[in-house]
Amino acid sequence: MNVTIFTCATGGGHNSTAAAIQSQLSAMGHTGIIHDALAFLPKSSAELISKGHNFAYRYAPKLYGVGYRFEEKHPPTIFYEQSAKGADELLRTLRTDGPDAAICVHVFPAMMVTELRRRGQLSIPAYFVATDYTCSPGVGELDMDGFCIPHEALMDEFTSCGVKRSLLYATGIPVSPEFSQPMDRKALRHTLHLEDKRRILVLACGSMGAGPMRSAAEKLAQNLSTDDKLIMVCGSNRRLYRYSKLALAEYPQVQVVGFTKRMPQYLHVCDVLITKAGGLTTTEAVAAGVPLVYLNAVPGCETRNLEFMSSRGYALVAEDETELPPLVRGLLSGAIDPATMVRNREGTFPRHAAENICRMVCPQP
Repeated sequence: MNVTIFTCATGGGHNSTAAAIQSQLSAMGHTGIIHDALAFLPKSSAELISKGHNFAYRYAPKLYGVGYRFEEKHPPTIFYEQSAKGADELLRTLRTDGPDAAICVHVFPAMMVTELRRRGQLSIPAYFVATDYTCSPGVGELDMDGFCIPHEALMDEFTSCGVKRSLLYATGIPVSPEFSQPMDRKALRHTLHLEDKRRILVLACGSMGAGPMRSAAEKLAQNLSTDDKLIMVCGSNRRLYRYSKLALAEYPQVQVVGFTKRMPQYLHVCDVLITKAGGLTTTEAVAAGVPLVYLNAVPGCETRNLEFMSSRGYALVAEDETELPPLVRGLLSGAIDPATMVRNREGTFPRHAAENICRMVCPQP
């Protein structure tokens, strides 16, 4: 089968999900083509959505949270109207691709697909893949053949938002299989030049390096010995990388890293992951079996992720960077058992999410 996958380049998480699905389709003998839905919008609208999202996410997280809470309480009419402007271009793309089905890993292209269905212009099956541990604003308004959600415990939330239970599938969120594959921890330490370190922490706040990462790294470094290592991953945030390399140079415990493809290796080798509550990072940590501490950095859908994970004992939460050191000290000393949150997750999260989705979209004859 041929499948078109629609993502939206507002951060790296959705693109990672699309890539995981594409890879699984290929492994099963199918073809997956990925398109960025922002390319279907007028340039002004695309730049407003992309740059506006990135600016608020990095530099005005409280404003981002206010906007998200407003959307939760009001139908996202503006976003639907903006998305609908790309429906014609999306339809032309589908006619060029000639797929047997479509998968949307972001609500924007899913709104475009919904618009086409309302016009009676789309007949192929279409599926939505949720990448957060909540029912995001607008999802309940979508016209889809199936909704792939992260966890069975979210069924009632999605139903209460207007999605028919018969269309809900607790598939999990697709991530790269590298995160769930067993790795030799000793060999990884050698590969990453960390063999002489006692304890390893990773601080990573998404592909854009959001939140108070530098100050968090400094406070953590002050509580670590020179035998420990804190790996600070700045992602695509070059300004954060450059500034942190200089500002944290006095702390030999801190290793500042920019964009990297080694996140699976870092997660498999670390003792604790400190991160914001992104849906993809959360799922990667669960897949890798890593103790997880959230820095409550970006309100909005990530607040819902944080609440879902922490209320079930799957993760710990620091409301700000000043609360990180005592939490991390407790985990590293054993006063807080880091294995407890990992055990709490066992058997509750769907495994092989990409495969689950691909088998649903491309049933075997």
